[in-house]
Amino acid sequence: MTTPVASPEAPWHAAFPAPRATLANGTLAALSVDELHQALTGSETTKATTLVVDVRRTDFETGFVRGAINLPAHSFYPTLPSLVPILSRYRTVVFHCQSSNGRGPRCAGWYQDALDEAGISRDTSKATVLTGGIKAWLERYGDDDKLTTKL
Repeated sequence: MTTPVASPEAPWHAAFPAPRATLANGTLAALSVDELHQALTGSETTKATTLVVDVRRTDFETGFVRGAINLPAHSFYPTLPSLVPILSRYRTVVFHCQSSNGRGPRCAGWYQDALDEAGISRDTSKATVLTGGIKAWLERYGDDDKLTTKL
């Protein structure tokens, strides 16, 4: 008698469409931690037009970019219709998760797709992905309490 093998649980994002905008196909932009640092410490205009979106859910205890908003990836896609009018007020919306290999790029792609579908130009608002995610940010700027909040 063979023991039935449990089928692996589908990933959380399987319930939603795959984003069309991706880093791999070049339709999504990446931003280095140094470029984000420059945006957050540069001119008042640049600071006012850059928004950081942390899409982690419960794994943020190590710290976060000061001023970032938390929009967990697991609930991001269903809330896009109400988020686009708010997020699109910012010229650059920077998404990240722990390493920016999964949740961050996926949410950035969904946001960029929604902007494209709404006819909002990339000169008005665009999605970007923080290269290396919060891990890279904390490694480089984690000790700067003007830029990083640690719990």
